Amino acid sequence: MSDTSDQPDGLIRDCPIRRFEDGQAKAMIDRVITEARIELDLNDARHNIAMLCLPADLESLAVGFLVGEGALRERSALHDIRVNVENNKVFLHGDFDEDALEAMDNRWTWGTGCGSGGTGRDLDSSAFGRVGHGLTIGPGKLIELAKTFTGKADMWKATGGLHACALADNEKILLFAEDVGRHNAFDKIVGRAFLDEIDVADKLVLMTGRLSAEIVSKAVACGLSMLVSRSAVTALGAKLAGRFGVTLVGFLRGKRLNVYTGFDRIVAD
Repeated sequence: MSDTSDQPDGLIRDCPIRRFEDGQAKAMIDRVITEARIELDLNDARHNIAMLCLPADLESLAVGFLVGEGALRERSALHDIRVNVENNKVFLHGDFDEDALEAMDNRWTWGTGCGSGGTGRDLDSSAFGRVGHGLTIGPGKLIELAKTFTGKADMWKATGGLHACALADNEKILLFAEDVGRHNAFDKIVGRAFLDEIDVADKLVLMTGRLSAEIVSKAVACGLSMLVSRSAVTALGAKLAGRFGVTLVGFLRGKRLNVYTGFDRIVAD
């Protein structure tokens, strides 16, 4: 395999490495994920936002980010969107919430994720309230969904360098995305649901990454009532989830899972 060849879609590249094992060095090729800086251009450069991400599903990523920040609330408010692949730019026109956009400029809080994640949201604002009742589901079904979810993560299995995210109801996975940052993977799912007018209030999100305060706040902004991950839950994430009525399920691995908040939504099989 050539060290300059790209895999399909250019998202995975071959990288020459030197592996050390048992004191011995061996030259070989490893597969690494592509990472790029993209820029969101809102209303002819009235606002510009840059982020690092896996350069795929950029339309969904841009929309999901704006939805999660409270800058885009209605499908009719998005007038048009265009992706310039060569320049890694996404151009959006719409009736965006100026207060939310100003908050991103003036009150940005860096998150705990890779790829420059963060938020300008103020969850103490009257714009955010407790999520709705959502769905109920049994632990056995969550374990079944998790197996299907893991089976879809082809690029993660090829490189180990990505996070995956999926939107599901209590029967099947509806949407799936991967990205370098767990927050970006989440945004891609939310953005695609928004564009396709899929109601997320009665759905759950499956993730591979930590359920931190940043991810919980995104869920609150989108009206999602359940987050499920194979990874850990943070203390602030659990505190916010309890405050806004979000169910957090962590360490879903094999036949075991932990429920940290919103116990009433996890029912006996």
